[in-house]
Amino acid sequence: MATESGQAYERLPEDETAPLEILYEDSYVQVSTRALVIKRYYFPSFGSRAIPWNKIEWVHLARDANVKCYELKDWGMGIGSIWWNCRSRLIVRGTRPYTLKINGLQNTLASNIVVKVKNAWIRPGSYVDRPDLAMAAI
Repeated sequence: MATESGQAYERLPEDETAPLEILYEDSYVQVSTRALVIKRYYFPSFGSRAIPWNKIEWVHLARDANVKCYELKDWGMGIGSIWWNCRSRLIVRGTRPYTLKINGLQNTLASNIVVKVKNAWIRPGSYVDRPDLAMAAI
């Protein structure tokens, strides 16, 4: 772990031959030619986790990874093997000011990704703003 301007992140192996090109980015994930970066991952520092592509077995939407409702959590690990980045998944802002609504399970599963890292039991999970664009970039 290293810090840069107060932000903790994992260092990627330096590969001078591969240019860094960002294919997709939002407030929660960054997809580049070198790695998948999950933002707001580590507790309590809000640090990012960078996972190089050669360490990833697969990336699926939560619904395609057969994620169950009891495996969801706003931050950390629920009952299961997925560590989620910091983001409210089940209770979200309503359309009117100062209102909250419960996000439907199908919508939640369609807007979160799960990553299977080689030789790891814990699977990182993250919300994505545009799941269609993120999965196309992945």
